[in-house]
Amino acid sequence: MEPKITPCNPFILAGIIATGENEGDIDIGSLWERFIAQGEEIQHQVNPDIGYELHIHIDEEPSRHISLIGVEVTILETMPLEMVAMVVPGGTYARFTHLFKNGGYGDAFKTAYAWIENSDYEPANPFDIQVYDERFNGPDDPESVLEILIPVKGK
Repeated sequence: MEPKITPCNPFILAGIIATGENEGDIDIGSLWERFIAQGEEIQHQVNPDIGYELHIHIDEEPSRHISLIGVEVTILETMPLEMVAMVVPGGTYARFTHLFKNGGYGDAFKTAYAWIENSDYEPANPFDIQVYDERFNGPDDPESVLEILIPVKGK
């Protein structure tokens, strides 16, 4: 899985968050369900058919993991009370395209981070983003496609 190294402007994600000590402490499926139930109320969506799953990994004590499920918006306006917004920093991103016929989520991230470790790049920030567009039909469909964005900088 060879990534495309691409520049990216800052953009705004609006959605719902959950936190835990580790990623495994967060019920991502339920978070998606809660977002889907209210997400249409978010105004100024760039494309309501593209969902984002942002994961922030904070290794300081106490360690924290933050997950945001949402959509890209052009401006912030009224949102449901439970929703929040984050500005995703611009910069250089490694964009991996994962085909589920090549394995599940775990395989995708192992491959992506192994590629970065063996490249001329290193993670620029402690987060990654999963992009779900019309090519994603669920994790059990081998024809599903997932995009993974990881901010990188030169070593």
